[in-house]
Amino acid sequence: MSGTGLREGTPELRRALAALFGIGLATFALLYAVQPLLVPIGAEFAVGASKASLLVSVSTAGIAVAVLPLARLSERHGRARVITGGLAAAALAGAVVAWAPSFPLLLGLRGLQGVALAGVPAAALAWVAEEVHPAVVTRVGGLYIAGTTVGGMAGRLLAGLAAEVWGWRGAVLAGALAAAAVTAAAHALLPASRRPTQAGAPAAPAGRDDGRRPARVRLYLVGGLGMAMFVGIFNVIGYRTSAPPYLLGTGAASAFFLTYLAGTVTSALAGRLTARVGVRGAVLAGLGGCAAGVAVTLAAPLALIWLGLLLVAGGFFVAHAVASSTVPRLAPRPSAASGRYTLVYYLGSSAGGVLLGQAWDMAAWQGTVLAALVLVAAAAVAAAGLPRRSLPAR
Repeated sequence: MSGTGLREGTPELRRALAALFGIGLATFALLYAVQPLLVPIGAEFAVGASKASLLVSVSTAGIAVAVLPLARLSERHGRARVITGGLAAAALAGAVVAWAPSFPLLLGLRGLQGVALAGVPAAALAWVAEEVHPAVVTRVGGLYIAGTTVGGMAGRLLAGLAAEVWGWRGAVLAGALAAAAVTAAAHALLPASRRPTQAGAPAAPAGRDDGRRPARVRLYLVGGLGMAMFVGIFNVIGYRTSAPPYLLGTGAASAFFLTYLAGTVTSALAGRLTARVGVRGAVLAGLGGCAAGVAVTLAAPLALIWLGLLLVAGGFFVAHAVASSTVPRLAPRPSAASGRYTLVYYLGSSAGGVLLGQAWDMAAWQGTVLAALVLVAAAAVAAAGLPRRSLPAR
């Protein structure tokens, strides 16, 4: 990639930063808003916990299925159009979800919402790689990731609070309307793609790409393994703290999601860390924070469990921000590489919840911690093979 693109201090970059933060926030708020509402939804439709949880799984599956085709579509029709169009469609689907008369229809609408949301991760980081000056790519990508952490946290917390007043349908509708407002603002703020798309470009010589493909695969593994650990830990922590001696209720346990704020801060600062220690050093530093945090949660006091989760969130989002914003810069087709990263990321999310849930069933929290540390170690092995020097952008 050449040295052109949106530069530090320009009005266009400031607009892009605001737009990308809002896009990340709205995307993850829509994706996870139903998670704290599974109990009242299940009660209304007379379905159990395992079936109600499909409302989250079917949306992440929709993202995994659609991310690569939408990445290709963004090459032909422009990244910004696919991003804002997908988010608008997801907000519309969210509004319809609020009126679904049956559980099968509700499940289908959530799947369609996931397909629509896939347009955001399919194109957002590719847009950053193509439109932003290389000196600030990781910073801009990190701010988008910061928006996803705020959205994931706020979507869960605010939906739970809104449901106390308006019921689960009112909570879903309010979230969809808020996401629609963010989408309109992002459409106005996000600069249109100025670079030509890659669909008709000739393929790069194989020898030129050989040095980057192994690095991309390693970064895919960092994202997938890291997400498996992260989702699994936060899925299981509620089981631990609802049991003796803590006996926390659902509302109190959901406050653990506030630790996502650590990820909001660290992902926004990931670019500065990368500038100092390089991609490999930044990813390993993030994974080291994850390992330390997982180990700290073995302690019994709630304050130390909170500290451990803060370290897990802060460390994971450093590694994720660096890996996800670096991958498209190393590829001849940025959106395809970003799409593959997203695919592996959500496969890790699905697998991690199952793996660490089984570890909890077999050996309680000690087993969960052991499984999480194995995943972090595997991600660190992948990251250790990255070049020591700065990775050259395509």
